[in-house]
Amino acid sequence: MMKSNSLFRLLTPYLLFICCDLQIARAAITEDPVNMLRNGVDEVLSIAYSGQSSERLAAQVKPLLQRHFDFELLTRQAIGPGWRQFSPAEQKRVTDLFTDLMIRNYSARVVGTKRPKITYGKASTLAADRCEIPTRAIAPDSDQPVTVVYRLIRRADGWRVYDVLVEGVSFVSNYRAQFDDIVQHGGASAVIRTLESKLAAPPPPRS
Repeated sequence: MMKSNSLFRLLTPYLLFICCDLQIARAAITEDPVNMLRNGVDEVLSIAYSGQSSERLAAQVKPLLQRHFDFELLTRQAIGPGWRQFSPAEQKRVTDLFTDLMIRNYSARVVGTKRPKITYGKASTLAADRCEIPTRAIAPDSDQPVTVVYRLIRRADGWRVYDVLVEGVSFVSNYRAQFDDIVQHGGASAVIRTLESKLAAPPPPRS
């Protein structure tokens, strides 16, 4: 699990930010991903901190998230090796449910919170088609910065986020730890039931 609820709350705006407004057209594939990240933050955080209900926020940002966040890759990495045992229909169902859960939990946490200040470092190349971008985030009511590192993959239509590290803790690895036992003992059907159950329950409180 994340180090604390407050740390995860600080993470969630950046998840939305980075994937919502990368502005990736085919002609912009070679654009500096740091500039793409920075240019999108104001628009996305304006939506996130506009004071609307969590339900409306989730509906508004979902299409943007699905366009610019590689949910399929993120879900596949979070499930781990067991992903190969899922049928195509099961893979799609798990991806759809996991996507909805992340967006729903984000929307519930960000409503009414204060907008953080973000600074950006330089992109580091991880592979020919992958990079990571370090950032530092400071909440208005805190003087302690939180280090958030984004990992992006370059697809045919541009850069997409596939993992986020908060103070060195990987978003993907965090979920992998939660899914491992479920996958090993129940397979795809158990994962689907777990995600459906989480979506049916009230979202976690902001704390």
